[in-house]
Amino acid sequence: MTNRSHAHAAARRWSLALAALALVAGPVRAQSAMGRLEGTVTDSAHARWPEGASVLAVRAAPPAYSGGASVDNRGRYRIDSLPPGAYMVQFASPFLDSLEITLPPREVTIEAGRATRADFAIPSGRTLRAGACPGLALAAGTGAVVGRVLDADSETPLADARVAVVWNETTLDRKTLRTQTAERSGAVTTDSLGRYRLCGVPTDDWVVLQVQRGGRAGTDVRVLVPDSAGVAVRHLSISTTASRPIAVAADSASSAPLAGTASVTGVVRGVGGLPVGEAQVRVLGARGSAVSDARGRFSLGDLPSGTQVLEVRRIGYLLAQQPVELRGGRTVTQDVQLRRIVTLDSVRVLAQRSRYREFDFNRKANRFGKFFTIDSIEKRHPLFASDIVRMLPGFQVTGFGLDAVVASSRGVSSIGGPSRCEANIVIDGMENQEINLIDPYDIGAMEIYRPGEPAPMQYSRGGKCGVIVIWSKRG
Repeated sequence: MTNRSHAHAAARRWSLALAALALVAGPVRAQSAMGRLEGTVTDSAHARWPEGASVLAVRAAPPAYSGGASVDNRGRYRIDSLPPGAYMVQFASPFLDSLEITLPPREVTIEAGRATRADFAIPSGRTLRAGACPGLALAAGTGAVVGRVLDADSETPLADARVAVVWNETTLDRKTLRTQTAERSGAVTTDSLGRYRLCGVPTDDWVVLQVQRGGRAGTDVRVLVPDSAGVAVRHLSISTTASRPIAVAADSASSAPLAGTASVTGVVRGVGGLPVGEAQVRVLGARGSAVSDARGRFSLGDLPSGTQVLEVRRIGYLLAQQPVELRGGRTVTQDVQLRRIVTLDSVRVLAQRSRYREFDFNRKANRFGKFFTIDSIEKRHPLFASDIVRMLPGFQVTGFGLDAVVASSRGVSSIGGPSRCEANIVIDGMENQEINLIDPYDIGAMEIYRPGEPAPMQYSRGGKCGVIVIWSKRG
């Protein structure tokens, strides 16, 4: 081969090598021209990673570009392949959305081939309390409920509407070691935009809200303020044509049912999101009810407008109640999640003491109350759990089956006036349940404290109306 041929061959080899290098170097150069954004998100309100949180980065300068990432279970996020430039970074989470809080975006600069760090934090409960109730120093164990009130018929804010709140407060007399339960209440008036704020309500406990205007009252709505956050948002609405006079609203159970042109549909779901059939669904205080089909679907019509309470019952599941916003002539969709009452069949009983330690302790330490074991319950041959209470002094049982209500034999005052005083039914630690949600055969132990008797501290906030603690059979 001549020198010229060798030269041509070498030139071809170099050309191929340069072409291959160009193919490799092209992506490398393109990749090195990009930057990335990373950091951590801290949930100061709950002291854990912010579930469902996400971060979005948007470059406003042309050419526009955006990228996003979800926050992992260690509170970290990372957004790769961002072209260099100035970005506005926004953090969002379902928790902040529920409080209708939007944190201001942060401006960061992304540089080619480098990582830029931006950390975020959900405000602490103390900060959220201060924002909800500026200028007020809230006591420990208290928080705030904020929201707005609308006219359900016109969808306009209601100024000068009254939002009333009531709850039970339990204290311990250190001398007698007896608990005392007192009813607390308060009210605020909405501003010109229909906004309200109730500061100083108890946290980690249920409070009952009711909107009132023009001598009429809406449906009672239960709200729980988590102590970790210190703030809960609950919007309310009322229709003058689908509400009761305040004088009779407190005893709505004995009043004529409300009606209207609103409708609600949805799906009842249980464990793992699976549909639950044969569940009874109704709107409290309205006429009619429905039963979910095999796919968990239900539909209710002829309902009143405004904030109403959707109630779902199913044997073997805890009672579910959740607010729903209804409007005349419209159909809204509201799914319901049920929690199952766990019972284990065919369990061999080896030691009842280890299975019901709290029951055994209360039976020895508390000279008040009546205590029923499996044997004593079986001797009564009850058809429903309410039959065990029906003949006991101090209580009054009305209704049968899932409609049975256990109340004190004497009434107490509530929002708007006198009403029945319902006992606090506790099933496996879950308060305010329906007594006949559990079959008598599935009851392993039962504690009954009559109205006024000192009940265990963790359940005694409803002690003046009586407390019934039920433990299901379990290993």
